[in-house]
Amino acid sequence: MVFKNITPNVPLVNFVSSIVYYKDFKVEHTKDKFLPDSTTNLVVNLFETPRYIYNNETLKEKQACVEAWFSGMQTEYLTISSDNESEMLVITFKAGASFPFINQNLDTFNNKVVHAKHVFGDDVMDLRKELINEKNADKKIELAKKWLLSQLDEVSFEGEIIQHFVTQIQNSSESINFKELAEKSGYSQKQFIHLFKKHVGLTPKQFHRVVRFNEILCAIFKKEKVDWAFVANEFGYYDQAHFIKDFQAFSGHNPKQYIDDQGDWPHYIPVR
Repeated sequence: MVFKNITPNVPLVNFVSSIVYYKDFKVEHTKDKFLPDSTTNLVVNLFETPRYIYNNETLKEKQACVEAWFSGMQTEYLTISSDNESEMLVITFKAGASFPFINQNLDTFNNKVVHAKHVFGDDVMDLRKELINEKNADKKIELAKKWLLSQLDEVSFEGEIIQHFVTQIQNSSESINFKELAEKSGYSQKQFIHLFKKHVGLTPKQFHRVVRFNEILCAIFKKEKVDWAFVANEFGYYDQAHFIKDFQAFSGHNPKQYIDDQGDWPHYIPVR
């Protein structure tokens, strides 16, 4: 198996949290559950075998993903076929940071996975061909970085403002006053929400819920015993029932089930 996970240098590090390349990854289960993590992702499949997205309730196939695809902001978990013996390159964009690469409203892609050509045009298919032809793993990652730099547009003033408030929300996972946030931006509340959806995909309130959920996952990850009442209070829920309902909506698991079934990183659960 080959596995590479790199964090790019400036300027890409301001937009991209990781570039991952792997080949011949083998697992014993057939499906993966990915929980909302406030990122968007470009996945380039270097094999011809498609991946499948399943209905979360029935686990019936509902969408085939071929060649390369873009996953927008998710507020629900995705159930996807596992990566057995595949070859993939995955670019993970930070929250609110993919707009300068695609120049399309991010809320267009909320809770969707679409063919990457609809987002990046034919350029992404040229990248895929180059990645397939290149045999060296490190050089594949260099090709991806070069391609990203070619796609990167100048960040607008409004984009810089929204990124500032993305960071503020990420640093205030327990509670936040959204009216005050909009006032600090210099825009009306309606304008602020519109711009936030344009650059991030979600409303500030939706984004905060996803951020808080991920903070909770990190707080409980790999722990065998958790004081759930304490966690609910610590992260600003008015009661434990509200916390459990929110957790279930994002993950399809109640908190205890998550502890029993969690995978190798916080927002991932293998489906056996």
